[in-house]
Parts: sequence; structure tokens; C-alpha cells
Amino acid sequence: MSTFVVNGQTIPFAPGDTILAAARRAGIDIPTLCWYPKLPVVGNCRICLVSAEGSGKLLPACATPAAEGMVIATESEAAVENRRGVLGLLLQRYPGEHLANGGRAHPRNEFEEYVVRYDVAPPARRELGLRAGDERPGDVMIQHDMSLCILCTRCVRACEDIQEVGVLDVAERGEHARIIVGGDGNADHAGCTWCGECVRVCPTGAIFEFLPRQRFGAEALRTPDTVARSVCPYCGVGCQINLHVKDGQILRVTSPWIEEYSPNQGSTCVKGRFGYDFPQHRDRLKTPLIRKGWVFEDGRWVWTGERPRHREGPWQTIDQLGRKDKPRPPQRQVGKPPLTGLPVLGEDDVRDRVATPPSWYSAFREASWEEALSLAAQELARVRDEVGPHAVAALSSAKCTNEDNYLFMRMIRGALWTNNVDHCTRLCHSTSVSAMNRALSTAAASGSMREIEEACDVIFISGANTTETHPVFGALIKRAVKRGAKLIVADVRRTELAELADIHLQMMPGTDVVLYNAMLHHVLAEGLEDRAFIARWTREFDAVREAVRPYTPEMAARITGIPAATVRAAAELYARGPNTSTLWAMGLTQHATGTDIVASLLNLMLACGMIGRWGAAMIPIRGQNNVQGASDVGAIPFAYTDYRPVTDPAVRKVFADAWQVPEERLSLQRGMMVTEIVAEGSPIRAMYVMGENPVLSDPNIAHAEHWVRTLDFLAVQDLFLTETARWADVVLPGSSFAEKEGTVVNTDRHIQLMQPALAPPGNARRDLDILIDLSNRLGLPTTFAGPAEVMDEIARVTPSWAGVSYGRLRTLRALQYPVPTADHPGTPFLFADGFPTPDGRATFVPVEYLPPSELPDEQFPFILNTGRQMYHWHTGTMTRRSTGLDSREPVPVIEMNPEDALMLGLEDGDPVRASTRRGSILINVRVSDRQARGQVFIPMHFREAAANILTNPQLDPYAKIASFKVSALRIEPVKEAALA
Repeated sequence: MSTFVVNGQTIPFAPGDTILAAARRAGIDIPTLCWYPKLPVVGNCRICLVSAEGSGKLLPACATPAAEGMVIATESEAAVENRRGVLGLLLQRYPGEHLANGGRAHPRNEFEEYVVRYDVAPPARRELGLRAGDERPGDVMIQHDMSLCILCTRCVRACEDIQEVGVLDVAERGEHARIIVGGDGNADHAGCTWCGECVRVCPTGAIFEFLPRQRFGAEALRTPDTVARSVCPYCGVGCQINLHVKDGQILRVTSPWIEEYSPNQGSTCVKGRFGYDFPQHRDRLKTPLIRKGWVFEDGRWVWTGERPRHREGPWQTIDQLGRKDKPRPPQRQVGKPPLTGLPVLGEDDVRDRVATPPSWYSAFREASWEEALSLAAQELARVRDEVGPHAVAALSSAKCTNEDNYLFMRMIRGALWTNNVDHCTRLCHSTSVSAMNRALSTAAASGSMREIEEACDVIFISGANTTETHPVFGALIKRAVKRGAKLIVADVRRTELAELADIHLQMMPGTDVVLYNAMLHHVLAEGLEDRAFIARWTREFDAVREAVRPYTPEMAARITGIPAATVRAAAELYARGPNTSTLWAMGLTQHATGTDIVASLLNLMLACGMIGRWGAAMIPIRGQNNVQGASDVGAIPFAYTDYRPVTDPAVRKVFADAWQVPEERLSLQRGMMVTEIVAEGSPIRAMYVMGENPVLSDPNIAHAEHWVRTLDFLAVQDLFLTETARWADVVLPGSSFAEKEGTVVNTDRHIQLMQPALAPPGNARRDLDILIDLSNRLGLPTTFAGPAEVMDEIARVTPSWAGVSYGRLRTLRALQYPVPTADHPGTPFLFADGFPTPDGRATFVPVEYLPPSELPDEQFPFILNTGRQMYHWHTGTMTRRSTGLDSREPVPVIEMNPEDALMLGLEDGDPVRASTRRGSILINVRVSDRQARGQVFIPMHFREAAANILTNPQLDPYAKIASFKVSALRIEPVKEAALA
């Protein structure tokens, strides 16, 4: 390798390295202001100039290529004098008070550190006036103080080249130059996503987070007591974050340095950066609760209230809340939802609107942990013994750690003797798991998110609004397209990526099988299939070839509404790659035919050989921070860890030995899934719920809520008295992500370690400790000292995790499984040498198109689609208790096409009644050209207008997921006078 000399030290450099890049890699610091990792080099600050032997001028280290034999001095007299001059000029327009009153002893930012390092004094007399200050007063998340701006343009380039948004720009030139927000100063008009990338890169604090500074003061933000590395608690991207803590409170969230490897490489989205209020929200449960009517007599708990209606209360059900009028949304601005102007602090705190209603607590009394756990153990064991293990069910949590989920399923199987354990994967990607297991014998992504940016030629993304639901990954996809990758988007809505796509396949809802079968039909007709891959690595290809024969592009055009020529073009672009990655999310999976839909997409992928190499990734984009991990460690009704079936006696013996229980205690019968557990006629009489909220997340929740109220016993372990917890007999206050150590698995199989930043509030306990205590009370010996020991047991019983340990994770931060041995580095992509089947082959699965079970008709003429918004997540339990996020989307809306709105005489903000065959809600209109005519979208986050009152409960026959994406709907305008 070539070398050169820097400050007397010989250092190597690679082709293309600049002086700065090679020096930094060797640990040599060269000051920079305009330069930042991953950003285009502009070389305009001139503070990185260095001396080169034999050169008559200083060289910009950020832009000068390293060369063999160079001799560089970074702190020569000329270089230092240049830096002092540059800093002196910048101080001409920098507020002097920032360097007074101790500012030089305690520099506040990168720029001030350089000023102090090079001993530059503020000018006695200014030649130029200070720039203007705040440009966005009133914003609850980000504000500007442009009097601190030094025009390094990092923020402009970060917004443009990392986030691919381009909200910021430089206006005017010379001494009048300034950073502007969009064309009119309105960030919403410009398409700002409030990700905070500009805050992260700013070297002076000219762009800053408003709420942390308002709540705690600038000095507290600079001097946290601790900074704990954790993982974002929201979507499945798995962004690593730093929690800054002082006096037992989270001050703010930042991200690790951009050059450290992490799935997010330093970026965050708006939820990751600003959605951290909920762990310290005043609604947090701090002590166990027991429903009034339970009394302890003669050594046992006895119910003394009325039966069977002992779960009534003075509150309204979710169904009743849905029929109440809603606050009118604020006037809408162009591009993005508007700021609301709601107060941030004071008596009218925005949090009051979403707080737990006081009446919900009236049915409970506070209890000790001894009381609460003894009641839970007694009643769960009673139903197990008197009715049978089949009458007990449990819901684990995709928001809890792998260790929590493993102990949870261990307790349910080992102590309650049932496989009736599931979690919310059933409501999102269970059809992916079903289809992938049939075809590939695996249930995880084959590749890595970063290969999409680095090596992918064509990106095919189906049913995924990634820039809103997984914004950091969405930005990565946009960077890949900017690099030159082609983009095909299959989606019923005109999403941001659809507008960016080379081809947008906007099909009629539920017609996905026709589309993918027709694309495969055309691939075969043109001879574009990968015959060598098919012959070497697959089976049953002939069956699929026959199955897709009738699915011509012309047939697809009639059913999907996509022109035949567009179907052909997409098929050819996909098949020719040469490296095509296949991505999908809930737009594919949340259908009553979701397993078939995913299977048809996998058939296309296998026929084209687009798997098993770097750049050809298969990624089901996971929606929750640990939905992948919860499934991996066995919190599902049909499998233990590594997806080994509960029906296999050999597998049962492995876990019986590990848990030291008799084999016959572990059932060989598949358990019930979430949607089966709450179904009409369900045998379940007792249920334990940890960190799930089925009363809002299940389909047809009017039924789900009624069913929960009829249980003999319900225990809930959660952070808040949720819509489900309010019906419980006992409520156990658990711990948030910020209060526990543990691991989670992201969407591309990275096992990542979270560190605790806080203690649980009040008398709340770590989820792990609750489960250990309850397991022992139920008769299952459980002696783990902490999560590291739980991971050791997971590794012992899970071949693909055998090399995972806390020791390695504390050093490496992440491991990408499979990690079969203690020295294995992890596996970036799978299936290079075949599939995990007995013969190493994947299986083609022929599927036929079945229309959605519920189509529009004269009575219900619209198609309802449900899902997420950028600023909220899941059932809103966390995001609606985060001030900044809730201020962006404070009220529920129904998005509808402008022509449909015009036909019904509706405008933005108008109230309507939305009805299906299950029920109705009152909700306000948002006119949006993202929706096709005849289709509407309602977010799932709002209990006061719960979308799942309306959704179709028809189940996929394999995965038992409901049809969240296609329900027939009626919209009726409501006169506001009628709401008074």
C-alpha cells in the first residue's frame, strides 16, 4: 500500500484518499468546518489547509488527493496562521457574548472549540453586522438562530445529499448570503420531514432542538450526567441512538458518529430524534393496580364483585368514542401536515388531549407487587388446572427485548403448558413468514439495507410507504436512485417513492397476485428467467410455469388497472437487473390472501435468480423495533427459537432439557394465533398481555373489546393504562426501552444491544424481573441474574445465534445472524450456497388470484386502506405522548382523492361519517391526491376514531392475518350543526 508522511508519521493511504481521509483514519486531527463525512466536498471554509513539503502554497486537506512521498505538516506556522485568520473573519459575524462569561473556558460547539484552540479573540470593532436570529419562531422541534451561522453549508448538503429532501438553500451572495428554508421560509411547503439531520451536522448551534432547550436549558444539554447507547424503539430499521440523561430525565436524543457502523449511520427520523417523551410522561404506571372486587381471604384471592359484567366502568368503549365528533384539524398547508399552534407547556398542555382519562383508573386500587403477582400467578394457574392449558393464552411484545420475549414464551410454555403465545407479527408480516417458510424455509431478510445503496441496480418495492414509515431506510433508497439505481414501485397510493420511480405500478387494491403472476408470465415469454439458478437451486418450477400461463399482461390490465405495456416494462426491468432487490411491507401482507400475494412475489424473485448475492436482497421491511427478534426467539404459536416447530418431539426435548421440565409438559400441538385467540367462540378464559394493545390493533375491535371484557381473568404488563389494560384484573407496570438492557433485531437481522439510561419510575420494574418472579411463582425455576445470562441460554438453544454473547455485543455493537460460533463475524447476506432445506433448494409455490372478500358496491362504494403516518406509530401509545410528534398530527383524518371530495361536496377539515359493515366513526377529511379515486386511507393510531372499528376481519387461511387493506366503506358528509 502507498504511504506518505503526516507530522513525521508514515501513514498508508488507499487510491482516492484525500490527505484528510488518510490522516483521520490514522488518528491525526485536522480541523474542519465545511467538511463532514458522507457530504460532498466544497472546500469553502479553508480551515483545513496544511503545508506540503516542496509546495509553495497551503493545500486543502479535504480536497487534495494523498500522493506517494508527500510530506505534510498539519500545524505548521503557515497553517496555524491561516486558521487564525479564517476564524477571525468568521468571528466578525458571530455574537461576542457567546465567547464571554466563561464561554472560552467552556466552548459550546465545534466552532468555539477551534476559536479557543487557536486563541482567536472576538474583534474589538465589527466590520460586518450580525445576521438575523430566529427564522421559525413557534416550532416545537427545530428552530434557527442564524446569528450563529458561519455559512459552512453543512446543513444544506446534509438535507440534500443524506436525506435527499433539499429543504435548505443559500440565498444571495457575499455579505448578504444566508441560509433559507424553502422558497417562502415555510418548512412544510418545502417538504421538511423534521428528521433533525441539519441539527446533527451544524457546527455552531445555529440550528437547534427547541423543546430540550426550553425544558432544560442550554447548559444542561451540554453537561449530561450520562449518555447511553440504545436502539430506537419505533420501526424495524434499528437506528442506534444516544440517550442524554441528567437528573433522571432524558434531555434529548442524538445519534452515534456517522462513521461508526450502524444501520442508520448517524441519521434519525423525526420519531427517533423527537419521540422520546413517553418514558417520562405523567401517564406512566408507577405501581401495580388490581381491579376493585378482588380480595385476599383465607390465603387465596377471591372475586367479590358481580359476574359476568365485572369489567364495566364509567367510561366509553372505543366503539362509542368513534361515534363522537372530533376536533376540526387546523388549516392544512401545502405538502406536509401543518403545525397546530397548540401550546407546548402550561395549563393547556397538548398532552392533556391524549392522556389516560382519569375515569379509567377508578375501577382499580393500587397494590403491592406481592399482591399483584400472587393474584396473576393464582388465576393463570387456576384456569390452567381447572379448564386446561388450552384455555390460557398470552401476547408477547415486538416492543420488548429478545430476552424479555424469550423468558415470556419460556414461562407460557414451561409453566402454563401451552403454545398459545403470539404477538403483533400476526397483524403485520405473518403472511411473509408463512410464504417465506414454504418457499425458503426461513423467515428473515436475505440481505442488508446498506447493499441497496452500495450494490443494487434495480429496486422493486411493493406495498411500502418507506419514506414515511421507515424514513431512514427511505432516504437510503432515494440515495440509491440518485446513484443510478432504477426504481419500480408497486403501490395503490402515489407515495413519495412512487413519484420518484421509473415505473409506478398502481394496481387496484388486492390484485397483487395477478400483477406478479403476469410479470412472471412475461419474463418467461421473453426468456428472461435465470435458467441456471432455477436448475441448481429450486424445485417445482414447472408447476408455477403452468400456473402463470393464463396471466397475460392483458389479463393483468383488466384486473389491476395497470396498462399491459407497463406490466411488461416492469417485468423486463426487474429480470434484467443485473442485481435486483425485492422489498415489501404491509401493503402486501395485510390481506386475507396475503400469503399467496407474497408467494407470487417470491416466485418472480426466484425465477429471475434475484437472491443469494450482494446487491440482490430480499427484505420484508419490518414495522416494529423487535418484531423480527420476538419471532426469532419463539414468541409465536408454532415454533421455538430458530423457527423449529413445536410439533417435533426432538425439538421439544431440547427445550425441556434446557428448562428442566418434563417433556410432556411442553405441548406438541400448535398454539392459537392472535386473531384466533379473540375470535367468536374462542376457548380462551385467561390471558396475559405484555406490551401489546389488541383492543386497538386487532381488526373489528368492537368485537375484540367485547371479547376482552368477557374473559375470566386478564393480566396486562405495560407502561400505560392502555385501551386493553383498562379492562384488566391486574396491571403490572413495566419498563420502557430507556430503562432496560437487552437486545433487539432489526429488519436485516442485526442483533443490537440497548443500554439502560434510566431507572423505571416509581415502583415499576424491569420487564425481565417481572417475568422471572412470575415464572418462579408458577413453578418454573428461573434464576437468571440479568439479560446477559438469558442471552447465554438463547445462544445454547438457538444454532443460528450460538456465537452471540453480551461480551461480543458490547464490543461490536451489533452482530448479523446467523452467528454459529463465538468467532464468527456475522452474515451480511444469505443463500449464496443454497437454502436451509434438506436438498438446499427453494420451492416454487403456484398461486391463483382470489378477489378480496369485500368489494365496493352501491351501499359501500369506497375501498378503505389503513396504515401509518410519519409522525405516529402503532396504536399511538408512545407517539401521542411525545409533544413534538403529536403536534404534527394531532387529530385523526381520512385521506381522500380531490375528485371524490368534490363529488361529495367536501373540503379539508369537513367532518364525515365513515361506515363499514362492522361499524362507523366520525372523522375529518384531508383531501390528498396520493389516493386514487374510490380509495381512502385512515391511520390506525387514534383511539377516538379507531380505524379498526371498520376493518374487515376476514383471515388469511395460513397466517391468520386480517384484511386491513381492503374494506368496503361508505362516506357521509355530516353537518357541523348536527355535532353540536
